[in-house]
Amino acid sequence: MGVSSFRSKQLYEWMYTKGTTMFQDMGNIPKDLKQRLEEKYVIDYGRVLDNQLSEDETRKMLIQFDNDPRASVETVFIPTTYRGTLCVSSQVGCSLSCTFCHTGTQKLYRNLTPAEIAGQYMVAAWIAGDYPQKENQVRKVSNIVFMGQGEPLYNFRNVSAAIELLTDPKGIGLAPWRITISTSGVAPLIPRIASELRVGLAVSLHSADNDLRSEIMPINKTYPLPMLMQSCAEF
Repeated sequence: MGVSSFRSKQLYEWMYTKGTTMFQDMGNIPKDLKQRLEEKYVIDYGRVLDNQLSEDETRKMLIQFDNDPRASVETVFIPTTYRGTLCVSSQVGCSLSCTFCHTGTQKLYRNLTPAEIAGQYMVAAWIAGDYPQKENQVRKVSNIVFMGQGEPLYNFRNVSAAIELLTDPKGIGLAPWRITISTSGVAPLIPRIASELRVGLAVSLHSADNDLRSEIMPINKTYPLPMLMQSCAEF
């Protein structure tokens, strides 16, 4: 659209620092630019199809993307005394078929884009009251774990881009140490979580017996426990 880098930075700040969802609310953007943006674009973090709140304030949301009925994922916000953790999804469905996981009974439909991954945070932050931001405000959604639907390391490129967006100090500004990636054991990519993303690691182990783990988690046949443990040591 021929927008200058200065205007691009302003738009970015309105969307990810201030959480604005309407171009007309962007006070320092020229009127003609706002009109052009409204004609071609929409700020859409995802559509909340279901929003369930439990007695302990845990909130489970079903979020749909791209107006696609099949592109829906669950996102869960878990508040505690000292932090509020958001469990986000990285894929629609999953290809791993772990016997203990309901998502494993669903076929992999597609990877989530970086915007859709970050969009789960934006939706939850709005619902929690973190947006619109106020001066000296303490975040209610303070931590993120990639423990929702899908294997994050099988969507490494988009997950990496989403983490870059989530941790950008000029935007959302979460500290990398407040983000954790949980993997079923994609051993070759585990060291890159530390070297490239600088976020935390969690491993869905479920058994310390190699044969048993192969029965309940087929990925263990590709990346057996000794290989997985070596990757964790490199991390």
